[in-house]
Amino acid sequence: MNEIAIDFSKVHQIKLFDITILEPSTVLSSLMMAVVCFYAFVQLGRLGRAHRMYRQIQYFFLFMGIATVIGGVLGHGFLYVTGQLGKIPGWFASMIAVALFERAAIWHIKPLLKPKLGSWLGYMNYIELIIFFVLTFVTLNFVVVEVHAFYGLFLMLFMIEVFVYKKKKDPGSKYIFIATALGAAAAGFHALKFSFGPWFNFNDISHIPMAASIWYYYQGATHMVFYGEPVIEPEKEMEKSEIEN
Repeated sequence: MNEIAIDFSKVHQIKLFDITILEPSTVLSSLMMAVVCFYAFVQLGRLGRAHRMYRQIQYFFLFMGIATVIGGVLGHGFLYVTGQLGKIPGWFASMIAVALFERAAIWHIKPLLKPKLGSWLGYMNYIELIIFFVLTFVTLNFVVVEVHAFYGLFLMLFMIEVFVYKKKKDPGSKYIFIATALGAAAAGFHALKFSFGPWFNFNDISHIPMAASIWYYYQGATHMVFYGEPVIEPEKEMEKSEIEN
């Protein structure tokens, strides 16, 4: 495994109750993203949706929230304690999150495909996650996590929703398109290392459109229709939940 040597004295930091916190602005922006994730997780849970498509989307937000907390606190704030290995739990959680939303998208498209093709996409989802887990642990390189996110969210999820929208004009797909564009903007800021200084660097800047992207993924999740038997429409589901409560 590759361990990167870092001179922590050159990393911007603060002391809080005699505890050193590296990159405090990045810790805060990560926690901001986590708040959006956990809010989405709780709100989707209140709808009481039983189908796996909706449950998998809901748990995307839980694991993404966990990933951003771990990434911000251990992967940045206390990196001097944990080292590169401290980043691994957050990276793994984010890859599980992406795989969950990808799998939900497969459920979304499955009723519109031949059964064998839908099953094949499901198997590929498991194989893909195992491969990227191994590559991440061996290389300890965040680029692997980024490639997985690109594959899962930009290629699989986005392309699936384009197909579903063309077939059904699904109301949730439009929000996912906006979320994808915001995610691309976040990735662009991060890749270009665009910064206003150490206290508002490319990590912090990219977290703003990323938080907005997560919000639009949440909006997409609330409006997506499942086209299997029976057809499940979110609006009707929400009305039923309100009556029962």
